Order: sequence, then C-alpha cells, then structure tokens
Amino acid sequence: MQTAASNRRLSNNTLIVVITAYLIFIILGFPDGMLGVAWPSMMREFGVQNAQMGALLLAATIGFLITSFNTGRLIRWFGISALLVSSSVVRAAGLLGIALAPEWTLLVAASFIFGLGSGAIDGGMNTYFAMTIRSPRLMNWLHASFGLGATIAPIMLTALFSLGVIWRWGYVIVAVLQLVMGVLVFVRAGDWRMRGEAAGVEQRGSRQRARTTLRRPIVWVNIALFFVYAGLEVTAGNWSYSLFTEARGVPPETAGLWAGLYWGSFTVGRFFFGVVADRFAVIATIRTMALTAIAAAALLWWNPTNWLGFVGLLALGFALAPVFPLLVTATPLRLGSADAGNAIGFQVAAASFGIGVLPGLAGALADYTSLEVIGPFLVGWLLVMFALHEIAVRRQSA
Repeated sequence: MQTAASNRRLSNNTLIVVITAYLIFIILGFPDGMLGVAWPSMMREFGVQNAQMGALLLAATIGFLITSFNTGRLIRWFGISALLVSSSVVRAAGLLGIALAPEWTLLVAASFIFGLGSGAIDGGMNTYFAMTIRSPRLMNWLHASFGLGATIAPIMLTALFSLGVIWRWGYVIVAVLQLVMGVLVFVRAGDWRMRGEAAGVEQRGSRQRARTTLRRPIVWVNIALFFVYAGLEVTAGNWSYSLFTEARGVPPETAGLWAGLYWGSFTVGRFFFGVVADRFAVIATIRTMALTAIAAAALLWWNPTNWLGFVGLLALGFALAPVFPLLVTATPLRLGSADAGNAIGFQVAAASFGIGVLPGLAGALADYTSLEVIGPFLVGWLLVMFALHEIAVRRQSA
C-alpha cells in the first residue's frame, strides 16, 4: 500500500526533483569524506596540530546550527527552491574560501560560511521530503546519497594526490559541482512546491511547546544519544586515514581507498536497511547494530594485522548506517506525536554539535598520546551510545 502510494506521487516532474535531491545530497557528503584525507596536508601547510580539526568542524557546526534551526522560517520567507539555490551559492562560496584561504583563521571563517549553506540545504531538503515526498524509503535513500558522496570524495582526492594535485583543488571541484546543483534547482524551480500551506502554523505551535518538550528527561537522553552517534560516525571517517598512514605505516593510496570504503560500507548499509527496515523491529535492530559497531571498533583498535583493521572499519560503517534514520523513526514512539516535532529538531541539532565536538576531542587526545587512541576512543563512546539507547528504551517502556 505504501509503495503504491509512493509510486503514484512520483510524477515525471517529481521524479526529476527526487533525482536532483539525491545529486544534491551526494555533493553534500563530499566534504565530510574529503576532510580526513586532506587534513594531514592542511595540518602541515597551516602549521597546526590534530586538535585544531575541532576548531574547523566547530566553525562549520555553528553555521549549520544557525540555518538548520531556522529552516521552517526560511522556507516560509523564500520558498524551498529559492532557499536551495541561495544556499548552494553560500555553500559554494564557503568551499571556495576553504580552497583559497592563505591562513588558518580565514580557513576557519570559510568553514563557518560553508556551514551556513550546508545547514540550510540539509534542513530544507529533509523538511521537503518529510512534508511533500512523504516516503520513508525515499528518505532513507536520500541519506544514503550523502554517504555515496562521502565515499567518492576521499577516493577522488587520493587520486588527485597521486597526480600531484594539491588538496585545494578538491574543494574547488566540489564548489563548482555545488553551483551546478543550484542551477539545476533554479531551472526547475516550478517543480519544487511544498505540500500544505499550514506548515507555518504547525511550526509556530511547535516553538511554543519547545520548553515543555525540554522538561522531559527522556528528551535529553535522546539528545545525548544523537550527539554521541553523529560524533562517532564522523570521528571514524575523519581519523581513519591518519590512523592508518601516520600510526600504522599504510601507504597513502591504500589508506585513502579504505577511508573511502568506510563511507562506502556506510552507504551500502543505508541502501540495504532502506529496503528491509520494515521487516525488523526498530529497537532490536538498533540494539544489534550498536553491539556490532562495538565489536567492529574493537577489531579496529586491536588490529592484529592491517587487513583486519580494515575489516573492522568497514564493519563499523555498515553497523552505524541504519542507526540515525531508525532513531528518528522511533522518536514519535518514545515521546508521542505532540513532542516529536520539537524533539527531532533538537536531535538533529545535537547530531550536528556532536560532529563538531567529538572528532576534535579525538584529535586532542591523539596529540597528547598517539593516533592509536582513536580505537579505544570509538569503543568507549560506542558503549556510552549503547547505554543511552537502553535508557531511552526503558523510559519508553515505562
């Protein structure tokens, strides 16, 4: 029934919109996959330490939070197509700023601009799919497209390095692609129409209930859960290349390939669970994948041979893949529909904040010890994630 309804909604114009959205999310994922490979070169060029990655990510996160928190208001003011076009321009400007930055402070400033554009695109696209497309399967594949971009990016940048091209050109390429995405939306602007004009009223009501939602302890448990999950996902992606090359002596070409394959396994997991998610209980799936992720991170930490470390990294990506969409799916069940809208916004914001904090914390610990701290760091925080999920489940049952 759901599939048939979804198929009826996909007219030719809507199909073009969905394909464009997937392309936009592929480009959205490029910088996340690229940073880990570019970072050693950035670090040497700007004379900074591993911990400074946290400043770069935090600047982007602050920009992301500003626009993502105001997505509903921006859509009401400008419309979804104008928001996506303008955000593509802003994001491209940030990417070009990163590519051209002559000093560290300007690189951080460009990351903030990049975050502004990214938050508006991410929030706008998720809102559009939730309110207009209304297909859980297509939503899962939208997020899988992000992982596809994060998979391609490190492989692309590693290939550029092998040709003697510096990291800056990778960001130039992504900036140009981002502008192309803006043009595609502009050309088909008439097809990007939001369903339902009462969205503004609904969102105003949600804002009035925000404090009430935040008074519920389970909401804070879920906020913490999203913070930890998202931070771990990016920590593994950003630091695996440095871990393999600088701590374990893996050739850069091989390390870049496996860093890309981490995001590849993540993407395959998203596509796979998008197909089979309806066949399994949400709580049991999250629990199983969390335990699998702990075992995979432990294998990456143990690393008796580099090949087993690579296997652990790939298994970690696959295990983490379905957790975010399943946690979002479970939110109304845990909190009820009255608080779910507010809580999902808080959770997405917490996920963005986790991306800005945990990878930087891992880098700081690596500076004080060694890059081998990444393994135990992942295992420890995955145990915290598992515990938070169990607390959320018990609160839900109560």
